[in-house]
Amino acid sequence: MLIACPNCKKQFQIDEAYAVSDQKLRCSNCRAVFRLVSRQAPAAAPATAAPRPVAPAAPAPPAAPAAPVQAPIVPRAPVASPVPAAGATDGVKVVLANESAAFCEAVRKILANEPFELFVCTDGKVALETVERERPQVLLLDVALPTMFGFEVVERVRQNPELAGIKVVLIASIYDKTRYKRSPNSLYGADDYLEKHHIPDSLVPMIHRLVSGASVQPSAPPAKELARQEISRDEIRQAETEGTRAAEPAAQAELSEAQLKARRLARIIVSDIALYSQAKVEQGVREGNFYQLLAEDIREGEQLYRQRVPESVREKTDYLKEAFEELIAKKRAELNL
Repeated sequence: MLIACPNCKKQFQIDEAYAVSDQKLRCSNCRAVFRLVSRQAPAAAPATAAPRPVAPAAPAPPAAPAAPVQAPIVPRAPVASPVPAAGATDGVKVVLANESAAFCEAVRKILANEPFELFVCTDGKVALETVERERPQVLLLDVALPTMFGFEVVERVRQNPELAGIKVVLIASIYDKTRYKRSPNSLYGADDYLEKHHIPDSLVPMIHRLVSGASVQPSAPPAKELARQEISRDEIRQAETEGTRAAEPAAQAELSEAQLKARRLARIIVSDIALYSQAKVEQGVREGNFYQLLAEDIREGEQLYRQRVPESVREKTDYLKEAFEELIAKKRAELNL
C-alpha cells in the first residue's frame, strides 16, 4: 500500500504487514515522525422503520426483485516502500572500526543526528573485543584494519553463535570510485559492503535497512542535504589523503609519518585485492601460484604504491611485499595448509 508523509508529502511503498494503525513511522526524506492511521468504511445508516402495511383493495402483481445495494468502496491509501518505524532503530549500537581517527570523526558527524550509540575502534583485535563486549546490532569494518584484516574479524564474529544476529558491513579501503567496476564476489560472511565515496549518502539508509528489515525507496535528497553529503565526502577523502595517525603501539612509535602512511597504503591495497578477488586469492594460496594468478591486480597495486610512497621510503622498506606475505600466511593458516 502507499502512504504519504504529512509533512513533506513524499510517498512511500510499504508492506501491508507494517500497516498497523497508530504505528509510528519516520519519513526517510524529511525525517519527520508521524503515525499511521488506517481509514475505515463509514458505518451503515440505521434502518428506518417501515410504515404499517395497509390491506390492498386488490391483489397486486409481484414486485420485481430489488437490485442489491453495494456498500461504498473506500479508496486505499497509496502504497509506499516500508519506512523504518520510529523507534525501530532507536538505541542501536554501532561499532565502527577504522585505523584513521579523522575518518572515524567524519563518520561520527554523518551519524550524529541518528539514534545510534557509536563505538570507535582503531584496529582489528580491539574491534573484535568491543563486539564481544557490547554486542552491537551493526559492525562497520574497514577491510584494511591493523592487527587483523577486516575479513578476519568477520570470520571470527561468524564463528561465534552468540554474535549471529550482528549485521556486518565491510568498508572497501581504496578511496577511488573508478578502481573497481564490480561488486566483490564474496563478502566473507558480511551482510553488505560499502565503498567510501558512498558513505555520506548510503550509510544511514543501509543501517536502518539492516536493523529494521525495511527497504526504503531512494528519493532525491534536497539541495541542503546534497551539500552536506559533499562536505562529508571531502572530509573522508581528506582523512584518507592525510592518513591521520591513530594511537600507535609502542613498537610502531619509532616509525616516521611517511613510513606509517606507506605501511597503511600497502595494507589497503592488499586487503582490497582480497575483498574483490577472494576466489583467486584462495586458489593462488592453495596452488602456490598466488603472485602469478593475481599478477594484474598486483601490478596495479604496485603502480599505486609507487605513485603515493616517496622513493626514500621505498628504498629502505618493502611494506607492500610484507603485506602480501602476511595475507598469504593468514590464508594458509585459515585453509589448514
